[in-house]
Amino acid sequence: MDLKALQARLRDFAAARDWQPFHSPKNLAMALMVESAELLELFQWLTTEQSNTLTRDAADKERVGDEIADVLLYLLQLADRTGVDVEEAVEQKLRKNAEKHPAKHPEKPAPGPKGHLLIDWENVQPRGEELRALVPEGTDVWIFHGPQQKVEASSHRLAYGASKVALVPRPGLNKKNALDFQLSYYIGYISARQPHERFVVVSNDTGYDPMLEHACGLGFDARRVSFRRQSPPVVATSVKRKVKAAVAKPTLALKPVYSPVQLIAPSAAQIAWRAIVQLRAMSTAGRGRPADLEAFMESLINEPVMDKPGLACRASQLLRDRPLGLGRAAVDTPRSTAALVRAIQSPAAPTPVAQPLPTVVVEVPAKAKTEASAKATRQDVQRLAQFLDGLAPAKRPAQKEELLVLLQYHLGETSGQAPRVTQVLAQLQAQKRVAIKRNVVSFPPSPAAAPVPAKKTAAKKAATPAVPKAIPKPTAAQVAKAVLGSLGKMPKNKPTRRAGLLKFIETHATKAADPKSIAQQVCALLEARRDVVVSPDGKGVTYPKF
Repeated sequence: MDLKALQARLRDFAAARDWQPFHSPKNLAMALMVESAELLELFQWLTTEQSNTLTRDAADKERVGDEIADVLLYLLQLADRTGVDVEEAVEQKLRKNAEKHPAKHPEKPAPGPKGHLLIDWENVQPRGEELRALVPEGTDVWIFHGPQQKVEASSHRLAYGASKVALVPRPGLNKKNALDFQLSYYIGYISARQPHERFVVVSNDTGYDPMLEHACGLGFDARRVSFRRQSPPVVATSVKRKVKAAVAKPTLALKPVYSPVQLIAPSAAQIAWRAIVQLRAMSTAGRGRPADLEAFMESLINEPVMDKPGLACRASQLLRDRPLGLGRAAVDTPRSTAALVRAIQSPAAPTPVAQPLPTVVVEVPAKAKTEASAKATRQDVQRLAQFLDGLAPAKRPAQKEELLVLLQYHLGETSGQAPRVTQVLAQLQAQKRVAIKRNVVSFPPSPAAAPVPAKKTAAKKAATPAVPKAIPKPTAAQVAKAVLGSLGKMPKNKPTRRAGLLKFIETHATKAADPKSIAQQVCALLEARRDVVVSPDGKGVTYPKF
């Protein structure tokens, strides 16, 4: 916010309405006191807990914002009429307060100006670590690229954070210097809003230099840096060796015949498992935790995937919602990213269920795989049947897709359609451990737990009153259907945040044994069906089908 520009706007606003005679310093100070009292009135009769949660309601938040804006506007007008520089006065007062009240704990240094890095991607393509070494003071990355140009920004998100990297495509018109003019426009736009920040153009094109020199003459901190990736050193060889190499007869070597394996797009469960393996390896090596979990997830996706950020977001959410690789005991799932990474890097508790090895798709010899390795064994079926029986009803998968992901994860396969996965599912259905109808999964009671019928006797026993049947708990699919029906009746006030959507789902799952767990399952199911799309930061939601 430019305070001086705002003060000039307030002067023009008052002059257009002939309010200058009333805007004396005394009147402005009295108006400031009245507006402060109106702001206090909103919190006066609330407890401390109620005041902390007042702005959660949209209407109350708007009222508080209006009163705060009134106080700020009168304060700026009072400073304008008295000739007080607000920014200078604030800095001076902070210094006085620091001398008057010494710090009891180490203070964080005041944040310095941001460094905006504007990359001409049609000219240079530095990676994240190369950009960090080239401009160490950079904080925000803007990548300007052509409409059909491929941009691999995972290394930049890993180095700077996902929220600090922006991709700006050039319009489809293929005009000369179109991207250069677009980048120059963005420098002017950002500098108008943030005049005290640094601006660095990363390009080998010297055509930017006159514009940057003009910006420096106006008082802006702007410059251009060149980038050239260093080529690996070439080992010099003598002429005699070259001649010998040319004359030497080639020797025939038998090369093994490889059968290429088609790369299959990984699932969110596979990426989550890769992250668990990498984080534990980082903990063993004594390295720190990654600053951005989603960028770290995206860096683990090596296969060609249409939506890498979306897959990384789903894998991160899967780690937050289900403690994969952390043991199958009844533990609280970490909710924050830092707590989640610490839980993964801490030694896992022993568990009776064998953890699968991470699956890596590579080229293997044609005769390396045998038919026996692609078949499910009896031990696989027994182990998974015991695991499903040991799960609480609220934790069991309610949809066929969820069950396939669980089987794929425990069998260590690359796809939910792998032969071992389908064979185990068929065996579980044949043993009546699992029943699937219209993609809805149910779990019949185990044969060992079925009551043994008593033998009939000649004497007729007295009729006992019938025990009323327990009301069945709603499944995730039933709750999802009810939630979609309610969302269809809400044209304007649908939840826009993922946390709000989870609370909205919980209101439809009040009869469930664990409404919060059902809400997480329903939300994951809606995301898998694309009824709900989560924003890249994992907080906002949209509804493309409504």
